[in-house]
Amino acid sequence: MKDENVIVVENPLAKYYLTILRDRNTSPKLFREYVRKLGFILGYEASRYIKWKNTFVETPLARAEGIKPIKPVIVVGILGASIPLIQGIWDAIPWAGLGLVAARRIESEYEVEIEVYYERLPDDLSPYTVLIADPMLATGKTIVNTIELLKKRNAKEIVVLTIIASKYGVEYVHGREKNVPIITITIDPFLNDRFFIVPGLGDAGDRGLGSDVSW
Repeated sequence: MKDENVIVVENPLAKYYLTILRDRNTSPKLFREYVRKLGFILGYEASRYIKWKNTFVETPLARAEGIKPIKPVIVVGILGASIPLIQGIWDAIPWAGLGLVAARRIESEYEVEIEVYYERLPDDLSPYTVLIADPMLATGKTIVNTIELLKKRNAKEIVVLTIIASKYGVEYVHGREKNVPIITITIDPFLNDRFFIVPGLGDAGDRGLGSDVSW
């Protein structure tokens, strides 16, 4: 998949953390911890899209040049699987604000639709670099609906951060929002008949919360 706006993190530590998340025997506590660790890595990668400017500070010995952000950043999390992911992004970008979007699946025999039923966002997002945080990008419909919602609030700079994306989901998002970068740890090839990513890791929310789901 060649797309300059799809960034797959090529890092052995990230791949190791992902391996732990994929393992069905990983406990909910450990699962949350490693989602958070990958959130930090995704936040690190997303820092390339933050606007910076040069500045100077005084060290104990001399004046030194550095940088500082010039635009506010807001992390928009998709409830509730994104909570540990947001925490990890905050570890990397601690000055970022927080917005929330809640969405649910409406499944039929042949397709799945997404309903956004809650949002907590600033009225005007034009000053912000917006980072959408969702551990799984499956069909892409939640992300597209969220991007449309953000654009209605004047968001201009949007980046998607996800742990696992499906090939279909990436193509769906960029078929509608081709200029929105997607940063992911990996891209998996398939969706099953329940629209879950395969091989994936199951339902990220259920696994992080310890819900009993049979696969």
